[in-house]
Amino acid sequence: MASCRSSGVLTSSAVISSSRSKLVSIHLQLTGSSPTTVKVFDNATSATGKELSRTILVPPPESSGVVELDMHGVIASNGLYLDISTGGGAGAAVSVEYN
Repeated sequence: MASCRSSGVLTSSAVISSSRSKLVSIHLQLTGSSPTTVKVFDNATSATGKELSRTILVPPPESSGVVELDMHGVIASNGLYLDISTGGGAGAAVSVEYN
């Protein structure tokens, strides 16, 4: 079985990788009580460029507030940047798995 790296659990926007990477999966959990948008970009420094993933986490009872995304090894040529948009005080705990 192939192994991969993990960003660890993050609760704010951050650079995941500053070099070419293969995006394996994203695990997300809503930590607040308001909808929160989480995006992953093909960018080494900021939330710009090609958007690889966008997830809007919604609190229960509309959803479980937990999502796992299998990204099938999408190539991010420039790196990986995680953007967590907390809106009205909500938030998310996210881990990104990549090679």
